[in-house]
Amino acid sequence: MENNKTVEILSELVRIESISSDKKHVDDVLKSAEFVKGLFSSLGLKTKIATSGDSRPAVLAQTEMNPERKTVLLYAHHDVQPVGDINKWNTEPFTPEIINGRLYGRGSGDNKAGVVTHYEVVKALMDDLPVNIKVFIEGEEEIGSPCMAEFLNEFQDDLEADVIVIADSGNIRIGTPTVTTSLRGLVDGFIEVDQPMRAVHSGVGGGVVPDAFMVLSKIISSFHNDKGELQIEGLTPSDMEVLELEEKDIKEIFGSEEINLFELESISKRLWLEPALSILAIDAPSTKEAVNLVIPNAKAKVSLRLPPTENPEHAMKMLEEHIMKNVPWGAKVSFTPEAMGSGIVADPNKEFTTKLVQNFEEVFKTDAAFMGVGGSIPFANDFVEKFPNAELVLVGAGDEEMGNAHAPNESVEIEDIENLIKSLIKTLKDFS
Repeated sequence: MENNKTVEILSELVRIESISSDKKHVDDVLKSAEFVKGLFSSLGLKTKIATSGDSRPAVLAQTEMNPERKTVLLYAHHDVQPVGDINKWNTEPFTPEIINGRLYGRGSGDNKAGVVTHYEVVKALMDDLPVNIKVFIEGEEEIGSPCMAEFLNEFQDDLEADVIVIADSGNIRIGTPTVTTSLRGLVDGFIEVDQPMRAVHSGVGGGVVPDAFMVLSKIISSFHNDKGELQIEGLTPSDMEVLELEEKDIKEIFGSEEINLFELESISKRLWLEPALSILAIDAPSTKEAVNLVIPNAKAKVSLRLPPTENPEHAMKMLEEHIMKNVPWGAKVSFTPEAMGSGIVADPNKEFTTKLVQNFEEVFKTDAAFMGVGGSIPFANDFVEKFPNAELVLVGAGDEEMGNAHAPNESVEIEDIENLIKSLIKTLKDFS
């Protein structure tokens, strides 16, 4: 990388174990916020550590506000996921190491590369600011941003902008600059079977009444046909242009050449623009605890990813109706709704994004790509609701190819960080 200082700063950030989900790392999350605050303070920005209610510490910073300039908000987050199985790491998770042009370590791509990107962009523009710049570096994205709505209400003046650049997405492939144009929504909940009986010996009651697992398995099997197509009625796929993934791309994501895929007309549309239901967990005795009993109770958590334009309240209703229509044998079944969130559509034809794509192609020297994200980013929904007139831009330095966000051996391509920085600098100048 041309600027070795950037790599040094990212390495220092990676060394801080800012795991927001672990109470043992509360001090580390604060240490991380203080480090980030120091970065932007050193550039002359008005900077503070901010909390709202029970939120983890975030960093807010801004340049001097000129009412005649447009305002751009730069978002990233400084908290990280837990390490997971340490035996699956090839390097120490919090000891950054550069291998073949990639920096390895937890949070290197998700999302401390985003923090460093914004720092370098602001640093390059401070002598001749083309726009007003606000910075928001969150501290609890990895636990679902539970205080985001409250935070946005409390610090609205610090965050309101014409454009919101969220550097928490990524590139579809290494070296391919990518704009994320959609995020799927989400609803989930619990299916619970509670047969009005006591557990009895299978030799006494088996074959007379349906046990809870039989009931639950029939309901679960009703969600898909033999082709793997979702059978919940009333859900409508979104329609937009996205990069077409190939079978080898998805097999790389799963890390397996042997995995069997459904027969699909389009992998990309199924992943990003269509509904998809997964069974996340089942409460049941383990095989080690198995005894010859007819079990009366079973519980499963189901997660339904939604097309970006789908109404989550409607989808939750359709999910519950499907479950209750497919209860077999008059069994006693209930459904408890849980999380619910809307999808996002980020229009790639708006002014800032159009200029960014042009600069992407000039800096990266290749065509830019447009992709959806199959997951959901809860804080993005809060931004859209709070600032409906702001242009939302979803980019990032990480990649789907080798990034391993949330997984062992997380890493980021150093050259892609540098090119993202250059592209954003040029775009902020053009946007003025």
